[in-house]
Amino acid sequence: MKKFDSKNQRLLTQYDNIEWIEESGVSPDELTEMYNELIKNSQGLSRAVTKAKTFEMILENSRIALDKDDIFQDKVHGGRYMLEQRWFWKMDVFKEYMPEDLEELAHSSLEECGAYWGFSDFVHNAPNTKSLVQLGFAGLLQRVEEAQKCPDLTDKQKDFYQSCIIVLRAMINFTKKLAQAIKPYNEENSIALENIANGAPTNIYEAMQLIIVYFAMHERVYATRIRTLGRLDVLLWPFYQNDIANGTYTKEEIREIIKFFLNKFWSAKIPSDQPFCLGGVDEDGNDITNELTYLIIDTYDELNIYSPKIHIRVSEKSPKKLIKRVLDCIRRGNSSFVFVNDDVVKKSLINIGVEERDANDYVPIGCYEPGVWGKEIACTGNGGVNLAKATELVMTRGYDFATGHFLTLDTGVPQTFEEFYDSIKAQIKFMTDRSIRLTVNIEKYYDVIFPESIMSSMDDNSIKTGVNVYSGGARYNNSSLCGYCIASLVDSVMAVKKLVYDDKKLTFEELCEVMKTNWKDNEKLRAYVRKLPQKYGNNDEKTDEVAKDLSEYFADLVTNRPNGRGGVFKAALFNIDRYVAYGKKTMATPDGRYAGEPLSKNLSPTIGMDRKGITGLINSVTKINLTKFPNGAVLDIVLHPSTVNGDDGLEAFYNVIKTYMNKGGMAIHGNVFDANELKKAQQNPEKYANLQVRVCGWNAYFVKLSKIEQDCFIKQAESLC
Repeated sequence: MKKFDSKNQRLLTQYDNIEWIEESGVSPDELTEMYNELIKNSQGLSRAVTKAKTFEMILENSRIALDKDDIFQDKVHGGRYMLEQRWFWKMDVFKEYMPEDLEELAHSSLEECGAYWGFSDFVHNAPNTKSLVQLGFAGLLQRVEEAQKCPDLTDKQKDFYQSCIIVLRAMINFTKKLAQAIKPYNEENSIALENIANGAPTNIYEAMQLIIVYFAMHERVYATRIRTLGRLDVLLWPFYQNDIANGTYTKEEIREIIKFFLNKFWSAKIPSDQPFCLGGVDEDGNDITNELTYLIIDTYDELNIYSPKIHIRVSEKSPKKLIKRVLDCIRRGNSSFVFVNDDVVKKSLINIGVEERDANDYVPIGCYEPGVWGKEIACTGNGGVNLAKATELVMTRGYDFATGHFLTLDTGVPQTFEEFYDSIKAQIKFMTDRSIRLTVNIEKYYDVIFPESIMSSMDDNSIKTGVNVYSGGARYNNSSLCGYCIASLVDSVMAVKKLVYDDKKLTFEELCEVMKTNWKDNEKLRAYVRKLPQKYGNNDEKTDEVAKDLSEYFADLVTNRPNGRGGVFKAALFNIDRYVAYGKKTMATPDGRYAGEPLSKNLSPTIGMDRKGITGLINSVTKINLTKFPNGAVLDIVLHPSTVNGDDGLEAFYNVIKTYMNKGGMAIHGNVFDANELKKAQQNPEKYANLQVRVCGWNAYFVKLSKIEQDCFIKQAESLC
């Protein structure tokens, strides 16, 4: 087995200038001609079969490349054919059946008004990597062929099974193609590829090669994001045990294999980073943390990379040693981790009808959104509502201030705080209802937009029923809707209450004019508002009551509402990095924010408005019943390095995480840095090229962020001083 460190530099740049083997396939122009010919000749075929044949054609004829310094192979020149195919099919549906929805979406969503949106989601799901690793491509194929023998199949079921068979055979043949190509240079790699083409993996090296080649085919050819590799320490643990017991590999040799494995995803520069999960409990509620869990974290830390990103499931049974090991990484700047609370997630999933054993076996998807591993098509990125925009829409009586579009409702001029509060809720309800309607409308056509044969072939229930996973074939078929910028909404509501209805400093109409003129000639008033104590995140009782009420009101509008695929909607309370983009589309708000400035992020307070430290923040956040948000709710924290130094600091850091979890927090992640260091990095980026920050659900190098994003982090860090 090769040593990773001896090939490090070459391996880090393996995706930068790929040398495609010309004789391994046709040219891109020839492939385009073949694709056009296939589409022309597919008249009369179902879209499921057409899509499968497209995948087959690309894999059979595309050029490949070899990584002779690597121990894993995966490179195929897949092109954008299947991505464009899906887009054309989607636009066909919009134009023929949903033209008004398309127009509404264009006005309401981020491109124009930044108010609300609802759409299809084929890229935020968890494939059943359990069945993949247990059966291999050949085992999956055999299972489909057996299911196909069932009598009395409908034509649609026959097409479904045929499409699954086509893609699985194509994947097997492509894996064999890689095996033959690498054989002169790395016989061990060739044997591993041949073995996983013909059967299930027999050791940890083959299991990792199977995951990698599957990922390449699904993401780069099939053009579907794989938003988690699954629970890696559960998936690979049986192989690890057997390999150590049988002497197939030593622990140090497995460490080297893990380095190569992790680097595949790091060097590929996957957008938003590639996630996998470690820790948590099994279906029976037993902690699964094992020797491999620690080995993966240790190796990851040694490589000092931030992709893949790692979800850490935490339960009452999780070893303190595990949590502190991860926290030690974070405090040293390797912060590409998020902690997710098993107890809260489990309750949230049971609340939407998930069986307890299945709820125990969830996996975070994408950034931190829970889904049942291998049994749920969770679609965790369907849509969102800019909750902070509700204040603007009350003040403009339903119009988007910047564009003049009438978006929602004319709720009139509220004469009392109760009327104002009801108007806020009315705007939230309108935007939520419209987002859900947009999503449900397009979900009716998932079968013609996105017949998904690869994930279907891996899904136990889908193969049993002969139904595509995106058309209700999975055990759980759910959708999602996120509530954005809760702190900005709450702080604005409290400011209106104080200024207009309690202290009567000005009328509601006068305050509306101040907002429309972006605080012009009202700096004293703005400064007064900024200093008000009624700010979310400070354990203020009345403010937190409003935060709890408004967030749970949104959740109750969403969670368990029927979707268009036989499942339900799941509410979320996060907005990842959209707090900047949606801020640009939102006029000045009564909390003292200028028009266009960033809004609040996830469960976090408005930047600079948390004045009671981490304890006050946690107390505010956990007053919200986060089990009402089965699609996830995350808190971002920033700590000063001095607070987490040494053994005492690490213990204090651990207590922060455990306190948050014990009080009902759902997910938490963050950064440890000094504002002065960030300022230096902003001024001298060349000296801080490797300074990474946790952005939202992924990491990035600080110096590569926009100036406005950098300033947000600096302001957060300054609030700690």
